[in-house]
Order: sequence, then structure tokens, then C-alpha cells
Amino acid sequence: MVATREAVAQGVFGDVPHPDTVELQSGVLLGLRVLGTDEILPLIGRENYTLGRSGEGQAVIPDIDLSQYSAFESGVSRIHSEIRLTEEYVAVVDLDSANGTLVNNARLDPQKATPVHHGDIIQLGQLRLQLISRYH
Repeated sequence: MVATREAVAQGVFGDVPHPDTVELQSGVLLGLRVLGTDEILPLIGRENYTLGRSGEGQAVIPDIDLSQYSAFESGVSRIHSEIRLTEEYVAVVDLDSANGTLVNNARLDPQKATPVHHGDIIQLGQLRLQLISRYH
């Protein structure tokens, strides 16, 4: 995997803003920037977060509902992936999604935790998120 800072500097991810240009809300240590918007989704108060989109009649709703970001049109599954926070690292896990999860353009193996770092690009289908960490 290409180191994130180098990849952003080289333009590997196109118009992705540098991760150090983001200010997290007070008290928030981690967040997900929804690329193409000015929005940052805070990761606070839990150890695991499911990411996906909600749908009518859906019994299980993701912790982070990406529906308002054209998730359906972008190929995001209802329960697509999971962010896991531990004291040692932050990881993303593809939950057998239909269109896969990528980190820095590398496709993840389903059900395998992959560590992610400040500035990494997490792609669910075609929807791209950037991990932002206060401590990096």
C-alpha cells in the first residue's frame, strides 16, 4: 500500500484534500471525512461502527448511515463494512459487501481486519471516505 501522505502529495487519489487540513470537533479523536462534501462523521463513544445504508423494512440499521451521500447509487451495501477501534490500532473490515471495500485503492479480503491510519482513503463501492485522526 502506498503511504497516504506520499499518495496525496503525488495526486494518486485525484482531488483528495490533505488530511491535515481538517479540524475535528472538540473532544473528537477520530472521524471519517465524506469526500466530495465538507462533512466529517465523528467516531466517538464506541469501539465498533458498522457502515452502510438504510432501506425500507430493514431490520438492522448501520451505525453510520451513508444514505444521504448517495450510498445506494454508489454501490454501498446495507451493512457494508465495520470500523474497529482498539487501543493499538484502527481497522476496517469488509462485511461480505456486494461491491467490496478498498483502502488506498487496495481491495480488502472479506472478514479480515485491515489497519488504517490518518489520511487513508476507505472506499465503499464508489463512495470514498478519509480517516481523520487528531493524533497521528
